[in-house]
Amino acid sequence: MVAWDDDASAGEWIADRLGDFGPRVDGTVPRGYAVYACVPLPGDHAMGASPAVTQAETLARVLAPFTAGMPIHLALWTGHGFLYDHGTDPRATSGVGVFVGWGQDEPRPTEEELAAAREEGWRRVAPTLVERPAAPMLLLPHREYHLWTGTTADVAAFRDHDQPPNLWWPDDRSWFVGSEIDASATYVGGSVDVVDAVCAEKSLGAYRVAASDRMVFDE
Repeated sequence: MVAWDDDASAGEWIADRLGDFGPRVDGTVPRGYAVYACVPLPGDHAMGASPAVTQAETLARVLAPFTAGMPIHLALWTGHGFLYDHGTDPRATSGVGVFVGWGQDEPRPTEEELAAAREEGWRRVAPTLVERPAAPMLLLPHREYHLWTGTTADVAAFRDHDQPPNLWWPDDRSWFVGSEIDASATYVGGSVDVVDAVCAEKSLGAYRVAASDRMVFDE
């Protein structure tokens, strides 16, 4: 479990450096970095059981030498289905549902059997869901995020849901990683050395882009 930040102050600088919300890189990764890179998201199982998290861990390993051990700020979009409202029953406020099926040649279960199966399903599923914090969210154009502070290892905090943080950056803001929820790539802003290191890691398949370039989306 992550220890959520009590407020969103760590990310308040971001909004003033974003371009217009939309398909461009600078709509997700702040302007002002020397160079940028596109890191295409892996296909299913391309990098293991949790491909998106495994890719983020590789990216974190590349970026770690540029952090000098400083804290890393991480942000998770509030709309992920595995999140549920603070202090509520996840069965009512998460984006997850439990459904019961039966074989085509089997008789329909009774209502009592269906209710019991749903209850068993929720007994298994509910403990895997994550409670949203009560703290104020980071409000960016058309996107809202929950923040926590940790290390580069925290990119794997939600491995069970194959969900890396949507935004993450070091305390000195010397680089920034952003994944727009509708895009099919992650973007990195930083110094020439940072981006060269990202592009040199062959498993990432990264390449340089400009802040004004259009992000990659699934066709």
